[in-house]
Amino acid sequence: MEQPWKLAQPRLRFAPAHVTFVDSMERTRLDEAEAKLPDFDVIVGIGGGSCMDFAKYLAWKRRSRLVLIPSIVSVDACVTHLVAVRDGGRVRNIGHARADSLLIDFDLISAAPSRLNRAGAADILSIHTASFDWLLGHKKNGEAYDARIAVECHEVVAALEKSAVDIRAVNGEGIRKLVELFEAENDLCVELGNFRPEEGSEHFFAYNTEHLTGKHFIHGELVALGILLMSRLQNNKPDWVSALLTELSVLYRPNEIGLDAGELQEILLTLSRYCRSEQLPHTIIDEADLSPSTVNALISDLL
Repeated sequence: MEQPWKLAQPRLRFAPAHVTFVDSMERTRLDEAEAKLPDFDVIVGIGGGSCMDFAKYLAWKRRSRLVLIPSIVSVDACVTHLVAVRDGGRVRNIGHARADSLLIDFDLISAAPSRLNRAGAADILSIHTASFDWLLGHKKNGEAYDARIAVECHEVVAALEKSAVDIRAVNGEGIRKLVELFEAENDLCVELGNFRPEEGSEHFFAYNTEHLTGKHFIHGELVALGILLMSRLQNNKPDWVSALLTELSVLYRPNEIGLDAGELQEILLTLSRYCRSEQLPHTIIDEADLSPSTVNALISDLL
């Protein structure tokens, strides 16, 4: 990404053989970009979540070594092996590429807007609603469920809450803790064999939002709104969620993150249909009555 590159370039001892910038995560555009690149042994990604996924995609396609240097900790893409691409505007997780080296440069990350770094907390807090959905899927459809992993995932959320002051301050300890929590969350999901404990109705809300609006959002902020709304549907400590997001200073109100009332209503009214069309796992979305009256009650105090 261009801005992180401007910050990082003067600090590199050697110049790379080739530099390319991310302009889209649509798979067709990724393939076009990959086809134009020369041969390489190592791909180094410097930037945010899209850059991490772009670098992982290239490493997966070319079977090259991979070094990731996140310039912000707004999302957990730097520690996951899946690549989040867009296919016709829909999110698809494909491939398998884990970094050979993950370099955390505290000065580089601290140079980014604090808002972006704080947003990463939502990719940990999503465990709160996603694990609830995971248990629903187990009870409804007999999905495999591991009680030990569920407990350890909730311990990760507890550690997030404990470190809220440092994460809000975006100081060295806060940055370190976020990355460590990303790794802990990812390790548990890899052990389980899927991402059910941290990807549920809150992420599905985010995916439908991007699909319907075609807008680009700060991932963590959009997921944060999803966590609050889905925790209300689940009757799952929504006041605690709201208080923790405030303590972390993660933005989530629609007008703060780029959504208007009409868009938010449509997103929620079409959410059940979207999940069915995408054949997404069972969540509270499949059990709730997302009628106009329910939707208005969910969002009335947020507009």
